[in-house]
Amino acid sequence: MAVEHIYQDECVKANAEHFSEQAESYRNELSMEVAKRCASYILKKFPFDPNITEILDFACGPGLIAFHLLPHAKRIVGADAAQGMVEVFNRSVQEQGISPEKMHCIKVDCLKGDQTDIDGALFDVIICVQSYHHFEDPLHVTRAFVQRLKPKGRLMVIDFANAGNIEQFFEYFLGNKGEHEHDHGHGHGHGHGHGHGHGHGHEHKHENIIAHKHGFSSEQMIDMFKAADLQNPQVECIFTMPKSEMKTYQGFEYFNKIMKSDVDFTFHYFMAYGDKG
Repeated sequence: MAVEHIYQDECVKANAEHFSEQAESYRNELSMEVAKRCASYILKKFPFDPNITEILDFACGPGLIAFHLLPHAKRIVGADAAQGMVEVFNRSVQEQGISPEKMHCIKVDCLKGDQTDIDGALFDVIICVQSYHHFEDPLHVTRAFVQRLKPKGRLMVIDFANAGNIEQFFEYFLGNKGEHEHDHGHGHGHGHGHGHGHGHGHEHKHENIIAHKHGFSSEQMIDMFKAADLQNPQVECIFTMPKSEMKTYQGFEYFNKIMKSDVDFTFHYFMAYGDKG
């Protein structure tokens, strides 16, 4: 097996372990606020039809965004590598009396070259929120998403732009600066709420869960989407959240050390989207 594949497998494993441990803590005020904002922009970028639109929410976390989108969709399938997230998602579906045919989550470690990992299903919309910076090879993931889109379907990715001191934030977050005793409150669902809280690697156990500490530039995302044969790729800055604002929401504690430091940062969220021909 190629070295890069071994690394990717380890990265997937580390993320799955970490987020399973954090699944119950994701539903905090900060994560839910980020999820609400992300969902509002997603709804503006596609003509959703509750009688037609089928959505894949990849790296969905506990489903914070998916539940916002549900009234606008015929069906939503969540997919996550963390078993704990899958369980929280499906338990929430059951508690709200939603049919699993309407909405459910499955465990998917990584996307294969075919569509058998999601029962061969194709989707009108695929969303992936606050997870691309975890992917060692985001172009591979993007190409796999394209295979799972229906003709004229749309991929929408929300993540951190390369701005606002994001790299220094991640250095603190991973324990490379200061004592590492903090969790990640930006939602996997946002998930990394990392949708996207995460609690990365006590004792540096999970240093490899962040593959792209710089965030992404608009040029990187457009080039990536073009390389995956997506049509008319666009990138838009959708909102920002400075450290000072984050501290007004319950859940900021998951960032712990950097929140107590004098290091300032602002999360700049972008949306990249493109269509399958």
